[in-house]
Amino acid sequence: MNNLANQRDRAETMEQPRRAAFGLPDVWGWDPFRNFFSNMPTAAGLDITRTDNGYAVEIPVAGYRPDDINITLENGVLQVSGKTEKRSFTRSFVLPDEIDAENIDAKVENGLLTLTLNLLPKAKPKKISIKSSS
Repeated sequence: MNNLANQRDRAETMEQPRRAAFGLPDVWGWDPFRNFFSNMPTAAGLDITRTDNGYAVEIPVAGYRPDDINITLENGVLQVSGKTEKRSFTRSFVLPDEIDAENIDAKVENGLLTLTLNLLPKAKPKKISIKSSS
């Protein structure tokens, strides 16, 4: 699996100069999760999607009730774990600084846990008035 991840990284590295030559944006440059998840095998069970307001993280939790699942945030690390009598899982990842840690939503529907990670509101520029000396 690591070999596959290395091949993907090499292909993306070779693709970036070609994209720049044609004036195309670096698609991966804006994504703070890319470096963390690039070497993670897809079997890890995480699906991360960029949304207008931040990110949606989907984790399959079929067979787990909401009471079986525990989500904690400590020192910027989000940890999702679940435990039943027969099985358990744990997924942990570091949140980028741009995520609003106070407004993380979680819901379970049809065996899928969806975490909504909203971005921090951007500071609005302050208008500074100019005074005339006359």
